[in-house]
Amino acid sequence: MRKFGLVLLVLLITAVYNSMAAGVSLSYQLSPEILLPGDYADAVLVISNPSTTEDVKVNSVVIHSYSSLTVEPQGIYSIGRIPPGGSYTLSFSVKASDKGRYNLEVVVSTDNGTVTQNIQVVVDDSFPSLTVTSPVYRNEVNELEFYVSSPVELKDVRVEALFNATPGVVYLGNVNSGGAEGSFKFLPDSDTLKFRISFYNGRNYHEVKKIIKIRLLDSRNVVVNVSSPYKTLYIGDSITIPVEITNLRSDEINSITVSATSTLGTFSDPVEVAKLQSGESKTLNFKFSPSKSGEDSIRVEVEYHDEFGNRYHVTKTFPINVLDSLAVSITNLNVVREGLEVSVSGDVSNNGRSEVYNAYAVASCGSYQADYFIGNIDPSDFQSFDLPIKCNKSVLITVSWSNELGETFELHKEINLGEKVPVQVEESNMPIIISIVVAVIVFAIVGLIIYRQIRK
Repeated sequence: MRKFGLVLLVLLITAVYNSMAAGVSLSYQLSPEILLPGDYADAVLVISNPSTTEDVKVNSVVIHSYSSLTVEPQGIYSIGRIPPGGSYTLSFSVKASDKGRYNLEVVVSTDNGTVTQNIQVVVDDSFPSLTVTSPVYRNEVNELEFYVSSPVELKDVRVEALFNATPGVVYLGNVNSGGAEGSFKFLPDSDTLKFRISFYNGRNYHEVKKIIKIRLLDSRNVVVNVSSPYKTLYIGDSITIPVEITNLRSDEINSITVSATSTLGTFSDPVEVAKLQSGESKTLNFKFSPSKSGEDSIRVEVEYHDEFGNRYHVTKTFPINVLDSLAVSITNLNVVREGLEVSVSGDVSNNGRSEVYNAYAVASCGSYQADYFIGNIDPSDFQSFDLPIKCNKSVLITVSWSNELGETFELHKEINLGEKVPVQVEESNMPIIISIVVAVIVFAIVGLIIYRQIRK
């Protein structure tokens, strides 16, 4: 290190001495500072006369290039005199062919001697660089964020996605050593992304391709949570089943349709949701009415689209058990019979979990029929009915009702008047009245006979 520092010091003292001996000072600018292979650099050499009293005559400027650098012009002669405190500006161009670090030697000859200026030229083929800075998920519309950096300022920088993306080209403008950010939206179909970067390095136009290997993460998709609030259900009942959908994807989903089906009954209509942002949840309520008994799985299907219109599908199932029993029953039957006149009364009980609507009771016997409007019945409640009808055989009781889905169900109960059922028979008082009248008449006749015997 000491030897290297000593060498630099000697070179510096030599350069200063040569400059003072020649009576001129040199400075230069190179633009751009770093070249790509094939680039032109514009160089400006300034020859100054630091003296305040004497002119300096400059005879020639010769530029020596080595290896793959081409300089135009290589020499200028008969420059002439530079007055005290004045300067002379010389422009030339340098073309670089291959990557590397090169040196230009500029020799300025004056009447007082010569001075040499070394100009280092750097040729690099590795810039600009492009880095993907955001995670990328499979089967999702990703917001692909990237960063473009360069050791020197680049002008009119454009980044084109060589894959299906929106927008197709991102304009970054001028990119300095601080870099610039941009983004695309795309649906990945490969772990390799290709970009084309176009820019100006100085007055040199370039288009370079960059191939970036990315790590594809598994999508978190859309999650469906659903379960029945009851383990067992009744036929004809109506329950509410909540369905929660959560968008765990990194993108927005839209045109969402949620439907539920079962072979044991009917669900309310599918529900549509306009959109769900990333991380957003929504709970939807479905009405379900079993129409037959058994064990089955309720199937919830979610169909949705991403921002590019691609369609996706998610399915969720869970078991249900429907009892072989109706939600409505007839209880506390009572029959009052008076000859052919029969009055049937009882209660209609709602054993289900939802309100019963427009309950209606009908009694029929042959061509005779009687009806009774019961109305609505709350869950775990009952309403009574009373149906008078002419019958001497059997009475058919039919109870119909509707649930919250508008479906209609019927319950039938047949009462055989010859069987042992709660029957009260109304007997007539006429025989008793006749007996009393006969007794009165008999007593009257007997009294009349006794009265006549006394008078005799």
